[in-house]
Amino acid sequence: MSLVTLFIRGLGLSFRKRSLALRLWAVNVLFSLLVIAPLAIVIHGQPPRSLSAANTLARPDIHWLTDLSTQYMNTAPLLTGLLLAAVVLYLVLSVFLNGGVIGGLNRLEARTTLADFFHDCGLFFWRFFRLFLLSLPFYLLFVGVLHSLVAALLKYLTRRSATEWPVLVASNLRLLALVLLLGLVSMFFDYVKIGLATGGRRSVLKEAWRTLKFIARRFFRAWGLYLLAGLAFVALTLLYLEVIRIMPKNTPLWVLLVFLWQQLYILGRQMSKVLFFATELEFAKEIETRPALSDK
Repeated sequence: MSLVTLFIRGLGLSFRKRSLALRLWAVNVLFSLLVIAPLAIVIHGQPPRSLSAANTLARPDIHWLTDLSTQYMNTAPLLTGLLLAAVVLYLVLSVFLNGGVIGGLNRLEARTTLADFFHDCGLFFWRFFRLFLLSLPFYLLFVGVLHSLVAALLKYLTRRSATEWPVLVASNLRLLALVLLLGLVSMFFDYVKIGLATGGRRSVLKEAWRTLKFIARRFFRAWGLYLLAGLAFVALTLLYLEVIRIMPKNTPLWVLLVFLWQQLYILGRQMSKVLFFATELEFAKEIETRPALSDK
């Protein structure tokens, strides 16, 4: 089966299970409100209720921001800690939700209930959490070490450039290398998640080894399919930016329109996440009979 056919099948599966993206969007909005609301209350509670205060909030002045940060300097460590805690909690929440997405995609019925979704989230959470801990040193290796080597090589090659163009190209290549390295690691651990969820196995290390052999035999097909899903996300982002650019800014409803368009984009990003898993699941099913990543 061609990569385009697999991608279309994954796209169709994503739209059939579009309720998964809606649930991801709803959880992300709720989490954002819980994180942003306290900060918004602090900011809006500072200036007096006056026309001058409204102007200050609309166009924050550097002196006002300095006064505000000085006033809350004693609580800065607490706020920093709360921010880090929110980041960690969001990562854990993402691990939790991944189980519901993959489990929902793997269910034969066309629609999955909310109870089924959260059942799958809880069922696979511990396996996925151990996999998340295992993935951290690999992200550090690929992003921290390998990307640094690529950046150092590009810097060496452009050290004597007479114009700014080689430096500009090298900068874009560094960004591209970062995206590709992140994609490689992400793709590998996505297939490990699929194997853990569809194969019924609990050993993360064994499943990671099976996945490594699975991808090594079919790397270019797996990578090509992943890039196709990635191009869909890039197209979505470009569409979002273009609509924001041409959106009329002199209308009183501009803020509302931007907010609604941003929410549609966030929903599209969640749909893109489902699409990545759906295409990978279709590829695994096309290669192997269930369990999806079994070694035969």
